[in-house]
Amino acid sequence: MLPVVDVGKTWPQYMAVMTALIAMLNAGIHFGWPSPSLPKIMSDEYKFNISSEEASYITIIGPFGDILGSILYPSLVDKIGRQKTILLIAVPQILSMTMIYLSFFSKLLLYSARFIGGLAEAGCFTILPLYIGEVAEPKVRGVLGSLFSFVFIIGIFLINSVGSYVSIHTAALIFLVLPVIFVIIFFKMPESPYFYVMKSDFSKAEKCLQVLRRKRHVERELTTLVNDINRQMSEPGRYKDLFVIQSNRLACMVMFGLRIIQQLSGTSPISLYMQIIFEKSTDIMSKDLASILIFGLQLSVNFTAVLIVDKIGRKPLLITSCLGCSMILTTMSIYFILQDHTNLNLASLNFVPLVGIVLFTIFFAIGQGNVVNLMMGEMFSSSIKAKASCLMNILFAIFMMLTTKLFQLTSDYFGMYVPFLFFAICQLLGVAFSYFVVPETKGKSLEEIQQELKKS
Repeated sequence: MLPVVDVGKTWPQYMAVMTALIAMLNAGIHFGWPSPSLPKIMSDEYKFNISSEEASYITIIGPFGDILGSILYPSLVDKIGRQKTILLIAVPQILSMTMIYLSFFSKLLLYSARFIGGLAEAGCFTILPLYIGEVAEPKVRGVLGSLFSFVFIIGIFLINSVGSYVSIHTAALIFLVLPVIFVIIFFKMPESPYFYVMKSDFSKAEKCLQVLRRKRHVERELTTLVNDINRQMSEPGRYKDLFVIQSNRLACMVMFGLRIIQQLSGTSPISLYMQIIFEKSTDIMSKDLASILIFGLQLSVNFTAVLIVDKIGRKPLLITSCLGCSMILTTMSIYFILQDHTNLNLASLNFVPLVGIVLFTIFFAIGQGNVVNLMMGEMFSSSIKAKASCLMNILFAIFMMLTTKLFQLTSDYFGMYVPFLFFAICQLLGVAFSYFVVPETKGKSLEEIQQELKKS
């Protein structure tokens, strides 16, 4: 563990969260892998032929692993702890990359690799928000929670940058190193003090707080933490209590709504099929370079969002994000209608798909890209948080599969404009939902948020 002095610093919290987020970096690599890899698989890099329909299953089989993982991880997190459960995420990450490395002659091995990678991704989306929300103080929780999405985008950027210019085989070998590094570094990081208080091990909880706050005298915070968790744990923690208890029901309504709206922006299929979208719609630059540019920009915008989320607040960022995405998706839909159903010469407008996805990336990243994951660690009480994370991630996986398959089917059979128009309409609904339903959690402790939910 980290050394303890009597100063009071936040850098140990940053260190604990940043090392945990190496697992999220690997999840981003897994998520973004189809973008540079699908064009290669469908050309001549693999020894077997694969159709557009079969390729779509490579993109959606990962979420099936997400669903299974979302059921398994919550049963571990309250038994062996947050830190140990996060460490276990490395196992399917290593297996997945190893199987991709060996998959040149077998579709089954490739599908299996994506499924196992989905198991690991479930752990990241289910457990990491809990860990971040519990080890961080309110004054830095917004920044640290936003890093969750930022690091995920770094992973997508890395696989697009490297995977576009080396073989699938070589990329798998390169990225196989990261989960090994993660295990070595995160092994020394502290457990969440919440977990030890839940287990009535107050001595270890105090030591965790001393390490995370970098000061010896944490009695006042520990007392507050014990009282808050005892009150929260006195509440029932069954799955049905997510819908029976008023505060949990309201939190579910908010978070389920935000997660559905996030996925109905089209972010998953746009990310997964980005190189194919550029290949079909524009020749302003190579599809490889365009993808790298987009994800590099998304990194910059996410970093900006990290800095402003605790200053501007969650609601304004969500409203701006949904409104901006709707406008851009509508514009792109109009472009694809003109491209597919008129004889107009659009040579002077062939920048629209690239600029459109650039702007979509900006608007998505400033709000939906990080605020939804941040609020997941804020909205639920300790007694029910693991189960809520489980259901949230299952919902995420289901809607990721649905939107990705919807994109493939509608664009193949009707034209690219159909999914873009559908996503634009959904984002308008997101504006109304964010304005009327979503509460503001900026600068509030987890207990304060719970008390406000009870009064609503």
